[in-house]
Amino acid sequence: MKLFTETTSKALVVIGISLFALGIVFFLWNDISYDITKRIDSSKVGQFGDYIGGLIGSLWALAGVILFYVALTDQREDIKTNREVLITQVKALEQQIVEFDLQREEMELTRKVFTEQSKTLKTQQFESTFFNSMNLLNNIIENINYSTSPDITYYGRDSFEYLYQELTGYYQKLKGEYVLRNLQLVYSPSAKFNISDAVYKDLACQSYEEFFDKHQSDLGHYFRTIYNIIKFVSDNKPENPKYYTGLVRAQLSTFEHLLLFYNCFSEYGEEKFQPYVIEFSLLDNMPTSRLLDEEHESFYPTKAYE
Repeated sequence: MKLFTETTSKALVVIGISLFALGIVFFLWNDISYDITKRIDSSKVGQFGDYIGGLIGSLWALAGVILFYVALTDQREDIKTNREVLITQVKALEQQIVEFDLQREEMELTRKVFTEQSKTLKTQQFESTFFNSMNLLNNIIENINYSTSPDITYYGRDSFEYLYQELTGYYQKLKGEYVLRNLQLVYSPSAKFNISDAVYKDLACQSYEEFFDKHQSDLGHYFRTIYNIIKFVSDNKPENPKYYTGLVRAQLSTFEHLLLFYNCFSEYGEEKFQPYVIEFSLLDNMPTSRLLDEEHESFYPTKAYE
């Protein structure tokens, strides 16, 4: 409870006015006359002045001090209230900042979830297309056949061994003709001749192109499908592309691998397919000892075999 208030000051002013009125009555009443020629007792006027200045003046001065004190008190309370309001506002702002941070974290988490979902969906779509393409490749392989006689026909992957044997025959024939034409020697498959790398490449390309022209209806579709699968992996850039190209490579039999080697070295695959063979090491685990000539291994850089 406040000791001094604005009411106290007003009461002091009223008391002062009342005392002023009483002072007039007690000090001057008897001296007041309708006779204007009568002299007023100056000593009483002095006493009345001292009374006004001493008592009433002090009361009114006290009232002023009280009013000033009340004003300062109210101002201090206002400042305190404003400070409390400001503190409350600061706390509310801090709480809003915390809520904004939580919302931002939640939005970031939501974005990450959407990103992961999008990534998962993209991977699922990619794998769906990839494995459908692998099924298509297997269907193409099943429809490839090779007849060694009117009564004997090999189907699917079994036919690639005989296809490669036929390619070997083309190569040995061209190599023998080259030896007879240029070295004037009787060709023997076990003989060793000093043949340049350029000649080896030319003989390999010629023999494969002659062989491919005969079997283009089967092998053309087969190699284009493999090429498009590898290109699809390269274009989509999955998280681990060599995992998928490794699955393609793992499907290749020994003789499919060998035919892929020569197809991608010839004019049919040199420009577009061969770079993928090197990039994804598609000749990894290929039996190089079964090549048409051991010198042919140098046709590709080491990266293709890693």
